[in-house]
Amino acid sequence: MNDSLSRILIIGGVAAGTKTAAKARRHDPHSEIIVFSEEEHISYAGCGEPYYISGHIQNRAALLARTPEQFDALYQIKVAIRHRVTKINPDRKTITVENLTDGSTREEPYTKLIISTGAVPVVPKLLGIDLSGVFTLRTIPDTDAIQAYINNGSVKNAVVVGGGFIGLEMIEALTLRGIKVTLVERLPLPAANFDPLIGWHIKNTLENNKVRVLLDSSLEEIRGNVDSRVSSVLVNGESLEADLVLLSVGVKPNVKLAQEAGITIGITGAIRVDDHLQTNISGIYAAGDCVEVKQIVTGKPVWVPLGSTANRQGRVLGLNLTGGDEVFPGILGTGIFRVFDLNVGRTGIGEEEAKKEGFEAASVIVPAGDTPHYMPEGKTVITKMIADKITGRLLGAECWGQGKVDKVIDTLATAITFKAKIQDIQQLDLAYSPPFAPPLGNTAVAANVLQNRLDGFIEGISPLELKARLDAGEDIVLIDVRPPQGRAKVCTQTEINIPVPALRNRLAEIPKDKFVVTVCNIGLNASLAYIILKQNGFDTVKVLDGGVTAWPHPLSGPSA
Repeated sequence: MNDSLSRILIIGGVAAGTKTAAKARRHDPHSEIIVFSEEEHISYAGCGEPYYISGHIQNRAALLARTPEQFDALYQIKVAIRHRVTKINPDRKTITVENLTDGSTREEPYTKLIISTGAVPVVPKLLGIDLSGVFTLRTIPDTDAIQAYINNGSVKNAVVVGGGFIGLEMIEALTLRGIKVTLVERLPLPAANFDPLIGWHIKNTLENNKVRVLLDSSLEEIRGNVDSRVSSVLVNGESLEADLVLLSVGVKPNVKLAQEAGITIGITGAIRVDDHLQTNISGIYAAGDCVEVKQIVTGKPVWVPLGSTANRQGRVLGLNLTGGDEVFPGILGTGIFRVFDLNVGRTGIGEEEAKKEGFEAASVIVPAGDTPHYMPEGKTVITKMIADKITGRLLGAECWGQGKVDKVIDTLATAITFKAKIQDIQQLDLAYSPPFAPPLGNTAVAANVLQNRLDGFIEGISPLELKARLDAGEDIVLIDVRPPQGRAKVCTQTEINIPVPALRNRLAEIPKDKFVVTVCNIGLNASLAYIILKQNGFDTVKVLDGGVTAWPHPLSGPSA
């Protein structure tokens, strides 16, 4: 090794490791760069694996971004596959490496070291966990094993344990393969890092697609047949048929190597780095799913393992390793996924988190079309937008529906990054043309409604709060302000139907001493009714946020 040149060693590939290596090479043609990987596949689309299993992606090779040979040919970066780094020796600036093919070990010196060891699936300690047919999904070998098991076996029933991103995507994939699926989730709702209202809509979507959903439930035991293949599981004392079990109960940062080397682990359990992605030990950096980062809105450390974050960090780190002075600013936790025909996304912080962080949070739930109403291909997007009442600053957003959720989330992620206020979002000059968006896009519509809320012009109540209060026996008067022909479905049979045009002439039918909630399809006419009632001396009135469209509980036909 030429002493004047760097020797950059990278532990781990996939997203952060290979991105770091490639970016470093583009800015430094001379330094030696070596990537050490226990896997044979070092650069692949892990997030695409459920779509390959479902059959949506036909060609397995499409998941592989770069082979080790391609990396060497393109970048002159050596990739040592099937090599496990067993120890970091900061005092000698070396790593100890085991060759998994022949069992030999050696020390490799470094000038700069990058830890990109990622995350590993959480596997509960249960009887039967080692049976054939029990899987986790993270790597290409995991994908191959699941695909082969389905193709070669008679898989009729599957149990997916855990309702996070991967679990939900795999429920769809397995269902599309003709397999009957049961979800086992220990929490009250799936997608626990999203608003509970979204969790209800996800549950409804799963059940509408013939998925059995067991909430507040725990996997207690996995049972097998004489061939040591899984045959059933025990959940809450009930035996369920299962030819395949997917464990999707979460992942944890893979930090054992770093911890043993004296590298500081943060409060999230992941590696702590500074804003240049350097650890507490000079010359040692870390990136990807093994690292905690700053949450942009709160400024606090968080651990959100996402491929998008890993790629961004890899670019920053590649520059810093080669003379740059780039800062990684943090994340918003922006995420998106699809389960069947429901698209779900979020960015920033949710309403409850905002309150815990000391913000005086206000929110609205606003359904709107992703194209003008007259376009037959248009779909609905429901946006929950959260802002600080004091400053008007946008804090977070969550969206769901069959429409273009990604467009709304990406727009609002950009706005939050630059500390936009709701008034700023109201005035965004967004694209309009009937095939793409309505003249007043759903982002602007939600911002307008939220500004009305901040100004005290309209008061709302969330579907979950209203349902809880109704279930508790509160005497609440629900006024459905849609015309009779527009009431195909209602939230409750107790609603009084008074269309908006008739409201002023029928005020005497509404008791002024009771809590009144106005209801329509999306909240627009209900807001107009709210204004009429307030102007006529009704003090305790609110609008059902999101109307019937956002109501997550069973709907029924209107009473006669």
